[in-house]
Amino acid sequence: MVSLKGKVAIVTGAGRGLGRAHALALARAGAKVIVNDFSAGLDGLPDGTTQADNVVSELRTIGAEAFASHASVADWSGAKSMIDDALAHFGQLDIVVNNAGINRSKRLADLSEEDVDAEIGVHLKGTIALSHFAAAHWTEVGPRAGRAIINTSSSAGLHPAQGGGVYGAAKSGIAAITVSHAQDLSELGVRVNAIVPCARTRMVEASPGVLRMMPESQTDFDRHAPEHVSPLVVYLASNENRFTGRVFGIEGPDMVLYTPFSADQEWQVDAAWSADEIALQLSEVEQRVSIRAFIPNGVIEQYVPSGRTLKDLGAIES
Repeated sequence: MVSLKGKVAIVTGAGRGLGRAHALALARAGAKVIVNDFSAGLDGLPDGTTQADNVVSELRTIGAEAFASHASVADWSGAKSMIDDALAHFGQLDIVVNNAGINRSKRLADLSEEDVDAEIGVHLKGTIALSHFAAAHWTEVGPRAGRAIINTSSSAGLHPAQGGGVYGAAKSGIAAITVSHAQDLSELGVRVNAIVPCARTRMVEASPGVLRMMPESQTDFDRHAPEHVSPLVVYLASNENRFTGRVFGIEGPDMVLYTPFSADQEWQVDAAWSADEIALQLSEVEQRVSIRAFIPNGVIEQYVPSGRTLKDLGAIES
């Protein structure tokens, strides 16, 4: 049985949705949990509590040890405070789950600087900041087996499409730093992996296009329920995990393992390339590449760029 007994975890964005499900799953597996949720901290409930406080109460009800954090992952000192909380309450830190996220879906032409800063701040900077302070603590303590960082990427980042925008860019960046941080932290006994969850959350419900791909279940099994993602988080946080620097996708009964970017074709000349030689060499190369994309409701064959993109360009150029 996969166990996290004796381990201490931080879960960001844990007041609702995926983060709450992760916190509950980690606690049931034996971990002590710092439940972080900044937005919930701003949105106080009528009784004076927050969503993070309520999740802590849930965890304590099942016999787990937990404390709430209302710091923002996008704030450098806020990220550090979560490490301080884990050490103050539990004396150690073993697991970091970077889950916090927001989505301001807008067309490129309509973006504001605030939109860009918010998206990159929460997703990319937040993931880097908390991982940085965890790494600094582990460096001070010294190497120890069984540590883990689990980051949260997205199909919007790994299969960029129209409308993915800054959100997709940040999520793609998270996949990239997962590979980099896995190499940085191996000497400290830290395994760093990322997940690509497909689940119906509050953020999904605010995106009509995505929500249409995740309709309410008409059966007893809801493949898009957030709790189906959390067993993968528990595994990646455990001593049973054999992987680092990898990206896993999960949705209900479906799970995939991604292959990182690799060179698809290659060419060589005797000396430096000229623009004319490049034009000649690429003149017969297919404009699109076929990939296997993991999006809501399973794996599909997808072309990059899309046929619509090339059609639009062709209409203007003709």
